[in-house]
Amino acid sequence: MTTALATTDYLAKLQESAPPDILHLDLGMAYGQQRKYVTVKVPDSFSTLELSMLTDMQFGHLECRVDRIKEYVDWLLSVPNRFCVLGGDMVDAAHALSVGSPYENACEPKEQVFEFAELLMPLRARILGYVGGNHERRTIKQFGSLGSLIANLLRIPYSDGKQFIDIYFGKHAPFKVELWHGRGAARTKGARAQMIHQFMQQGEAHLYLCGHLHDAMLLWDWRQVRDHRHGRIRLQKIAGVMSSSFLSYWATYAEVAGLSASDVMMARAIIEPNGHWEVTMK
Repeated sequence: MTTALATTDYLAKLQESAPPDILHLDLGMAYGQQRKYVTVKVPDSFSTLELSMLTDMQFGHLECRVDRIKEYVDWLLSVPNRFCVLGGDMVDAAHALSVGSPYENACEPKEQVFEFAELLMPLRARILGYVGGNHERRTIKQFGSLGSLIANLLRIPYSDGKQFIDIYFGKHAPFKVELWHGRGAARTKGARAQMIHQFMQQGEAHLYLCGHLHDAMLLWDWRQVRDHRHGRIRLQKIAGVMSSSFLSYWATYAEVAGLSASDVMMARAIIEPNGHWEVTMK
């Protein structure tokens, strides 16, 4: 663990381990340190582009499944066309004044941030966006959101709320992604589906990604789009996906509250240069 080093030594070692950028990201909609609009161009040399969501890790919690996080990091790095977005609640960040007990955490919030940055640094060049969740905001009344700190350490674009990502790849001009952590305490599948579907009615994205409720769900819908060139209405498919969590069900608040059990299942979009795309869960 390098956090015992002096701050300058820690930062130097962390950045020395940072992989170089693979894709150039153009950033827009600047609000302080937040960047809410991300544009990325993918080279034609890619046969396909895979975009996965990693969310609700709650790193630092005693029941965080760090082995599964490492498994996903290794899997993403195993081929050059896999990229990801972060959906929030990356650290647990419990403290004396927050919801949740600090006794459920292995270390205090700032230590969680430092260790998490080390864990994900090998992946930094594959991360296209990051939105904060309620756990990053647990410290907001003390010194601000932890999300900005994590994003600064990893040098990735961050938004406290939503983030809009345009991916220019082949005939996708662009493929539009809307990223948001999620909301609510819905306990039934129907209530969770309603939250996702309401999210899908906002904006004009192809793919809507959220988390927060520690469940995996995929919804399809179609949007009517006016084709002025050909004088017709075409149907554009859209998908809303909720990814689950890297937090264990047993011996956590989910079990205590009687919430539905879930295992790790993250959204993955496979984008083809011919304009086709699909969504799977891993």
